[in-house]
Amino acid sequence: GEMEARVADFGVAKLIQSDESMSVIAGSYGYIAPEYAYTLQVDEKSDIYSYGVVLMEILSGKRSVDAEFGEGNSIVDWVRSKIKTKDGINDILDKNAGASCASVREEMMLMLRVALLCTCRNPADRPSMRDVVSMLQEAKPKRKLPGSEGRGGDNTVGGGGGAIHLVQKPTVEC
Repeated sequence: GEMEARVADFGVAKLIQSDESMSVIAGSYGYIAPEYAYTLQVDEKSDIYSYGVVLMEILSGKRSVDAEFGEGNSIVDWVRSKIKTKDGINDILDKNAGASCASVREEMMLMLRVALLCTCRNPADRPSMRDVVSMLQEAKPKRKLPGSEGRGGDNTVGGGGGAIHLVQKPTVEC
Protein backbone atom coordinates (compact mmCIF):
# COMPACT_ATOMS: atom_id res chain seq x y z
CA GLY A 1 0.00 0.00 0.00
CA GLU A 2 0.94 3.61 -0.41
CA MET A 3 2.63 5.21 2.59
CA GLU A 4 1.03 8.48 3.63
CA ALA A 5 2.91 10.88 5.90
CA ARG A 6 1.19 11.69 9.20
CA VAL A 7 3.31 14.34 10.81
CA ALA A 8 0.74 17.10 11.34
CA ASP A 9 0.49 16.46 15.08
CA PHE A 10 4.21 16.82 15.78
CA GLY A 11 4.89 19.69 18.11
CA VAL A 12 1.36 19.60 19.50
CA ALA A 13 2.86 19.75 23.00
CA LYS A 14 4.01 23.32 22.36
CA LEU A 15 0.49 24.40 21.34
CA ILE A 16 -1.07 23.32 24.62
CA GLN A 17 -0.62 25.11 27.93
CA SER A 18 1.35 23.00 30.40
CA ASP A 19 -1.61 22.79 32.79
CA GLU A 20 -4.10 21.80 30.10
CA SER A 21 -4.96 18.30 29.05
CA MET A 22 -6.54 17.16 25.85
CA SER A 23 -9.92 15.49 25.87
CA VAL A 24 -9.51 14.24 22.31
CA ILE A 25 -6.51 12.35 21.02
CA ALA A 26 -4.66 14.64 18.61
CA GLY A 27 -3.11 11.94 16.51
CA SER A 28 -3.50 8.57 14.99
CA TYR A 29 -3.38 5.35 16.96
CA GLY A 30 0.12 3.91 16.73
CA TYR A 31 1.83 7.29 16.97
CA ILE A 32 0.60 8.22 20.43
CA ALA A 33 2.88 7.68 23.43
CA PRO A 34 1.53 4.99 25.77
CA GLU A 35 1.48 7.26 28.82
CA TYR A 36 -1.16 9.46 27.15
CA ALA A 37 -3.78 6.81 28.00
CA TYR A 38 -3.46 7.49 31.73
CA THR A 39 -2.12 11.07 31.92
CA LEU A 40 -4.01 12.74 29.04
CA GLN A 41 -0.97 15.04 28.94
CA VAL A 42 1.28 15.69 25.98
CA ASP A 43 4.78 17.09 26.17
CA GLU A 44 8.08 16.99 24.28
CA LYS A 45 8.56 13.34 25.26
CA SER A 46 5.21 12.48 23.61
CA ASP A 47 6.37 14.11 20.38
CA ILE A 48 9.68 12.25 20.59
CA TYR A 49 7.80 8.94 20.90
CA SER A 50 5.82 9.81 17.75
CA TYR A 51 9.05 10.70 15.94
CA GLY A 52 10.50 7.30 16.86
CA VAL A 53 7.41 5.62 15.39
CA VAL A 54 7.89 7.53 12.11
CA LEU A 55 11.57 6.46 12.02
CA MET A 56 10.48 2.82 12.48
CA GLU A 57 8.01 3.18 9.61
CA ILE A 58 10.71 4.57 7.32
CA LEU A 59 13.22 1.86 8.25
CA SER A 60 10.78 -1.04 7.97
CA GLY A 61 8.52 0.14 5.16
CA LYS A 62 5.55 -0.78 7.37
CA ARG A 63 2.70 1.27 8.81
CA SER A 64 2.49 2.13 12.51
CA VAL A 65 -0.40 -0.29 12.98
CA ASP A 66 -0.76 -3.44 10.89
CA ALA A 67 -2.59 -6.74 11.28
CA GLU A 68 0.82 -8.42 10.81
CA PHE A 69 1.84 -7.17 14.28
CA GLY A 70 -1.01 -8.99 16.03
CA GLU A 71 -4.11 -7.75 17.82
CA GLY A 72 -3.47 -4.57 19.80
CA ASN A 73 0.21 -4.37 18.81
CA SER A 74 1.89 -1.43 17.11
CA ILE A 75 5.09 -1.20 15.10
CA VAL A 76 6.91 -0.42 18.38
CA ASP A 77 5.78 -3.72 19.93
CA TRP A 78 6.65 -5.58 16.71
CA VAL A 79 10.17 -4.08 16.48
CA ARG A 80 10.85 -4.79 20.17
CA SER A 81 9.83 -8.43 19.73
CA LYS A 82 11.84 -8.83 16.50
CA ILE A 83 15.11 -7.46 17.90
CA LYS A 84 15.06 -10.18 20.54
CA THR A 85 15.29 -12.90 17.87
CA LYS A 86 18.41 -14.05 16.04
CA ASP A 87 17.44 -12.85 12.55
CA GLY A 88 14.87 -10.28 13.62
CA ILE A 89 16.85 -7.32 12.31
CA ASN A 90 16.50 -8.80 8.81
CA ASP A 91 12.71 -8.75 9.20
CA ILE A 92 12.72 -5.16 10.47
CA LEU A 93 14.92 -3.38 7.93
CA ASP A 94 13.32 -2.78 4.53
CA LYS A 95 15.33 -4.31 1.69
CA ASN A 96 13.80 -1.73 -0.69
CA ALA A 97 15.40 1.02 1.40
CA GLY A 98 18.86 -0.48 0.88
CA ALA A 99 19.14 -2.90 3.82
CA SER A 100 20.82 -5.47 1.57
CA CYS A 101 23.83 -3.14 1.17
CA ALA A 102 26.25 -3.42 4.12
CA SER A 103 27.03 0.32 4.44
CA VAL A 104 23.37 1.34 4.18
CA ARG A 105 22.37 -1.42 6.58
CA GLU A 106 24.85 -0.09 9.15
CA GLU A 107 23.33 3.40 8.83
CA MET A 108 19.82 1.94 9.13
CA MET A 109 20.83 0.12 12.31
CA LEU A 110 22.05 3.41 13.81
CA MET A 111 18.68 4.98 12.92
CA LEU A 112 16.87 2.00 14.46
CA ARG A 113 18.80 2.58 17.68
CA VAL A 114 17.58 6.20 17.70
CA ALA A 115 14.01 5.02 17.02
CA LEU A 116 14.17 2.55 19.91
CA LEU A 117 15.45 5.24 22.29
CA CYS A 118 12.67 7.60 21.17
CA THR A 119 10.04 4.95 21.89
CA CYS A 120 11.21 3.90 25.37
CA ARG A 121 8.21 2.98 27.52
CA ASN A 122 9.31 5.36 30.28
CA PRO A 123 9.17 8.96 28.99
CA ALA A 124 12.09 9.93 31.27
CA ASP A 125 14.28 7.44 29.36
CA ARG A 126 13.56 9.06 25.98
CA PRO A 127 16.16 11.49 24.66
CA SER A 128 15.46 15.19 24.20
CA MET A 129 14.96 16.38 20.63
CA ARG A 130 18.36 18.07 20.88
CA ASP A 131 19.91 14.67 21.71
CA VAL A 132 18.01 13.06 18.82
CA VAL A 133 19.42 15.67 16.42
CA SER A 134 22.95 15.03 17.76
CA MET A 135 22.56 11.27 17.28
CA LEU A 136 21.26 11.76 13.74
CA GLN A 137 24.18 14.05 12.90
CA GLU A 138 26.66 11.49 14.23
CA ALA A 139 25.01 8.75 12.18
CA LYS A 140 24.96 10.65 8.88
CA PRO A 141 26.33 8.71 5.90
CA LYS A 142 30.07 8.70 5.43
CA ARG A 143 29.71 7.93 1.73
CA LYS A 144 29.17 10.49 -1.03
CA LEU A 145 26.01 10.65 -3.07
CA PRO A 146 26.53 10.00 -6.80
CA GLY A 147 27.10 13.20 -8.74
CA SER A 148 27.94 15.22 -5.64
CA GLU A 149 31.51 15.80 -6.79
CA GLY A 150 32.06 19.27 -8.17
CA ARG A 151 29.38 20.80 -5.93
CA GLY A 152 31.48 21.08 -2.84
CA GLY A 153 31.69 17.35 -2.22
CA ASP A 154 28.47 16.82 -0.32
CA ASN A 155 24.81 17.69 -0.61
CA THR A 156 24.61 20.52 1.89
CA VAL A 157 22.68 23.77 1.93
CA GLY A 158 23.91 26.55 4.18
CA GLY A 159 27.07 26.62 6.18
CA GLY A 160 28.34 26.32 9.69
CA GLY A 161 26.56 24.30 12.34
CA GLY A 162 23.12 24.97 10.87
CA ALA A 163 23.74 23.32 7.51
CA ILE A 164 20.85 21.33 6.10
CA HIS A 165 21.74 18.08 4.40
CA LEU A 166 19.64 17.32 1.34
CA VAL A 167 18.11 13.89 1.32
CA GLN A 168 17.98 12.15 -2.04
CA LYS A 169 17.37 8.58 -3.02
CA PRO A 170 20.96 7.70 -3.87
CA THR A 171 21.99 4.84 -6.03
CA VAL A 172 24.50 3.35 -3.66
CA GLU A 173 27.43 1.32 -4.77
CA CYS A 174 28.07 -1.44 -2.25
